[in-house]
Amino acid sequence: MNPEHPSWHLAETSPSFLLAEEAAYWILTKRGQDVLLLDLRGKSDVCDFFLICTGQADVQVKAIARAVRDGLARGGLTSLHTEGLSGAKWALLDYVDLVIHVFQPATRQYYLLERLWSDAPALEIADAYFATEAVRRRHPDLPALASPSEANEPEV
Repeated sequence: MNPEHPSWHLAETSPSFLLAEEAAYWILTKRGQDVLLLDLRGKSDVCDFFLICTGQADVQVKAIARAVRDGLARGGLTSLHTEGLSGAKWALLDYVDLVIHVFQPATRQYYLLERLWSDAPALEIADAYFATEAVRRRHPDLPALASPSEANEPEV
């Protein structure tokens, strides 16, 4: 999503955008890669946002999907529908206004949802996104994300 896009400022406080941000946070806790939020408002009757990410193997796809499910459940949210966890090439979590897609690389490349929805405003989300003051204000209860180097350091 480009900050110059007209929906940018509205999206920052809409419940579905805040949910998408929180889901992205839980994806990043399991080192999900290439996290992309697509704003589908006015383009789809199915949902407001797609949140897309990549996990490198079936174990990581499952871990990401479970982290999102468990993280959002802390706030009392449950997905309307979940699928794909058995094969874990592509997991889908449906939160009505937000649909989350967790792909293995080859499956993401095959379906190319980003290209299918190329006219949708897109926002790339990485660890640094959650360090910004605006995001910290919107999500004060989310702990800071550890950098990859910190995550690999042994505890003393």
